Amino acid sequence: MSGTGDLVDMAYDALEGCEDLLAYHERHGTASLLILTQFNPRVATESARMICDQYHLTQKTNVVEIGAGVGFLAIELAKRCRSVIAIESDPAWSWIFTRSLYRHKPPNLTWIFGTAESMVGTIMADAAVIFTRSGVKEMRALGEAFAPLVIMPLHEGGDEQGDFHPASPLAER
Repeated sequence: MSGTGDLVDMAYDALEGCEDLLAYHERHGTASLLILTQFNPRVATESARMICDQYHLTQKTNVVEIGAGVGFLAIELAKRCRSVIAIESDPAWSWIFTRSLYRHKPPNLTWIFGTAESMVGTIMADAAVIFTRSGVKEMRALGEAFAPLVIMPLHEGGDEQGDFHPASPLAER
């Protein structure tokens, strides 16, 4: 996914202090820290591998990723799972994903631009994956509306950089 790092840097530069961004989130009742946890394909590949290994996600697993950002993790999860529905409410990231999806989007990945809240009751999955640092309790509750297994690696034995460890108590599920 060459050039995506440059695109992410451009997005950060363009959005810093952007009044339209703030107005958008206020208008839609969404929050964004504008921090990508899956900021490059290499990190996403390793995260997907660890998630799938730790939580036993396979080609039979349907996944919803809430807060999919630029889609790096969704693409990697789709390579390992039956289907992935990626939901992202922040338009800041959608144009970066659009650029990389032409080259890398697998057919079993569906991208939804909108709020996860608006999709409650219409999507059910085996697992909800949420890499976030914002609204942790609310995001967990939201994930539970989509799937019986909610995976939040940054808050299950993980550290601030997004590393998580197989010793997580959820590994026994």
